[in-house]
Amino acid sequence: MERRALLTAIGGSAVALSGCVGEPGTDPAANGTDGGANGTDGQSDDGDGTSPSLDVELRTVPHVVTAYEPSPSRGIDPDHVVPESEVPDALRDPLAAALDGGFETDDPSDALLAAVDEFRVYDRGELKPYVDIDGTRYAFDPTLPTFTAELLDEEADEYDEDRVLREAGQRDDRRSEAVETFVDALTAYGPNVARGEYRRCVRPESVAAFLEEYDYLEDGLGVSRIRTAVENEAPPYGITASELTDGEMWDRPVVDESTLADEVVTFFERALASEHRAPALPTADRSQLFADDVPDAYEEFAAGRDEPVYYRIDGTVYSVIVGESLYDRLPVSVSVATSEDAPRELTLTVAPEPENADGDAEGPYTFTSRGALPSALWVFHDGERRSLEIVETEGVEGPHPSRSDGQALESLTAGGEMAATYAVPSDLPAGTYVGRGLFYVSWNVPGQTPSEHGAYPFEAAIAVE
Repeated sequence: MERRALLTAIGGSAVALSGCVGEPGTDPAANGTDGGANGTDGQSDDGDGTSPSLDVELRTVPHVVTAYEPSPSRGIDPDHVVPESEVPDALRDPLAAALDGGFETDDPSDALLAAVDEFRVYDRGELKPYVDIDGTRYAFDPTLPTFTAELLDEEADEYDEDRVLREAGQRDDRRSEAVETFVDALTAYGPNVARGEYRRCVRPESVAAFLEEYDYLEDGLGVSRIRTAVENEAPPYGITASELTDGEMWDRPVVDESTLADEVVTFFERALASEHRAPALPTADRSQLFADDVPDAYEEFAAGRDEPVYYRIDGTVYSVIVGESLYDRLPVSVSVATSEDAPRELTLTVAPEPENADGDAEGPYTFTSRGALPSALWVFHDGERRSLEIVETEGVEGPHPSRSDGQALESLTAGGEMAATYAVPSDLPAGTYVGRGLFYVSWNVPGQTPSEHGAYPFEAAIAVE
């Protein structure tokens, strides 16, 4: 398999992360515990980056696991699933018959047709036929007479001016709401609304009267003829129903924890409980774990799985993305050093390094990170999170995010660099602490669109003497 800087690496549910931490050939040190614990291990023994009271060392991160609850509207929005108590009366018996083998009729009532129309939630008649009956979600498929209308693609060459509604997309208080819906569905108006199709089982009388008066509509694309039709015009008519699967509800398969090995569930639970990088994540419901190992059982589960999946753990659906770090893919170099003048300060420097990339890499090199660049850093002490304040930056616009979404962004060319100096809190007692950082970088590859990109995770082992 060709492995690029960012790709699906393990069964469609693992995003590979590229990076280069420390010098080539350096053995990764052990990661800290889930809470970013302190201790006495992890001090650098090569003299690099030492000062009278501080020692710091970069560590590699074999795996990054990101976990969060996906939006329920990703597949079928639960708001579009109508509870049994709200199903129109005219549709109740036909749905019961449909669930019991199928419903057929040669003469559907107007009430039944109108009941189906109640499930059309958008102006253009899109049907959302989802119901919840006795706690089970179903989709029903009606084969009933349906009036449709749309505008012909080509602009009309000749037409009766009296049969044209000009400026059709504009609101007109003289038109009924049903006609406004009909006109809006067919016409293109504004910069983002294209022409569409109108669909109803029951055609409103005001729409029928409108069509007696007009054959053409004018919108931003010109004057076009209205084309109408009736689908399923002849009997028999019917309704079928089928139970919605998890895959349909979430737009991807959902794997229940009961089908996973215990060690995989435990691994996922660690990721969900992790606060490794909580302040630098986009929302509070996301968590991120830096891990040395991935359970063999997860590798076996994910092997050969091409499509992404969600997981149901303790009754809640989660997205769990297991990323593998690839430390020879990014065109960057990273170094860390303690300050000679300030005993409790360290400086993290990041620079483009095109020769480190797997293939050709051209600038500009764009870096992003939530909270700060090169990265927000903090440590834990006695369960309390202690931020490492950025006291100075170089080659960076500022220590604060430059975008409204909390992301800091900077572009560098080859030969440039950015650096941030962090202050370790003066009241932090002696011990070794783990600060976890991550930034993203993208760059151009000749002849390739879009640009290449990757994520760069690292740990800073900070020994306070």
